[in-house]
Amino acid sequence: MADHPDPISAPGHIPADVVIDWDYLHPAGIEESDIYTALKRLHGYPSDILWTPRNGGHWIVSRADDIRWVREEAEIFSHEEFILPPGSMNTLMPPTNVDPPYHARFRAVLNPVFAPGRIRKLTASTRAMTGALIDRIVPNGKCEFQRDFARVMPVHVFLGMLDLPTDRGEEFVSWATSYVHAKNQDEREWATAKVMGFLRDILDDRAANPGDDMFSRIVGFRKNPRFQREEEVMGMAMNSFIGGLDTVTNMLTFTAWHLATHPEHRRRLIAEPGIVGRAAEEYLRRFGLAVTARIIKSDVGRKGLAMKKGDYLLVVDPLAGIDERIWDNPTEIDFDRDARGHDTFGNGVHRCVGEHLARMELTLFLGEWLRRIPDFELDPEVPPVTCGGAVIGMPQLGLRWKA
Repeated sequence: MADHPDPISAPGHIPADVVIDWDYLHPAGIEESDIYTALKRLHGYPSDILWTPRNGGHWIVSRADDIRWVREEAEIFSHEEFILPPGSMNTLMPPTNVDPPYHARFRAVLNPVFAPGRIRKLTASTRAMTGALIDRIVPNGKCEFQRDFARVMPVHVFLGMLDLPTDRGEEFVSWATSYVHAKNQDEREWATAKVMGFLRDILDDRAANPGDDMFSRIVGFRKNPRFQREEEVMGMAMNSFIGGLDTVTNMLTFTAWHLATHPEHRRRLIAEPGIVGRAAEEYLRRFGLAVTARIIKSDVGRKGLAMKKGDYLLVVDPLAGIDERIWDNPTEIDFDRDARGHDTFGNGVHRCVGEHLARMELTLFLGEWLRRIPDFELDPEVPPVTCGGAVIGMPQLGLRWKA
């Protein structure tokens, strides 16, 4: 795979009027605005479905109805190519990049770990840890939110679920970030080697000394009659490791960014703590994160366009939550909105296994942060920075308040 392959010529079945020069890794407009505003430009074209010669050449779906259609047609739109350019996802990572029915055996391993009842048991300890972390930040009068909170709170929770040492959290996050936001394939290969090397020792230890943690369940799959090869176990472990260390971090950061610039929303959450759960759902709708690829397995038509077997397609999932055809004033945060129908966690067979954990962490952040730091703003010395990629993010966010 070329790190940044040259644009390709459009195949003959691609109409010229749907071809745009667009790169999801660096979408036009991000420098002068933010990643969501830059992505939203896709909704300004006459055609709902577009095609770009960038990153190997691929279709682009960004409307909520098309996104749901792709997700629900798993037999047509395969997860075997989940990151573009093709070949970027350099290892088997079930259940993410495997298709039904093969994928079901891996969900059966992971689903119990993230079941609602199990997540509820983590709530009290997570609340206490979150409060203690914020208490350490408060006297400083400022923070770089990613470094001081968003890369700490959810990471500590997830490492606890894996029974891994929390004092290595920063190192683990650097590996996950290097994989998800790799600038080139060499960086992704480096991150893969780091994670794989670490996981081999961990999995061997859990095989010899099993516990109640996620890695013990994963390595236990070796004894499952449907187990085929060691790559499945290693891939499940790597998928869980990387997936748990990046996404919630960015969700928390985008939420803090909004609260820092909207004091009226802060005041209402403080005055009406009973709406915090509904507010969390609204933030989940507004700040979807994943941008995922597919390879098309059979010819299919949609909205007058012919998609061919072997074509690549990119699902711009965050735009489903800010599609004005589905949501009134979609870019506005409205705590009175019923946002439960959002697709941030996906739909169909690949719905996010960690949704209950993410929802719990975001809800606790809203309550515990505002209880301790009710009034805060952006720090002009550390301005917010957003980025594109397979998981869109905000790697920098400075906040300040009166200590």
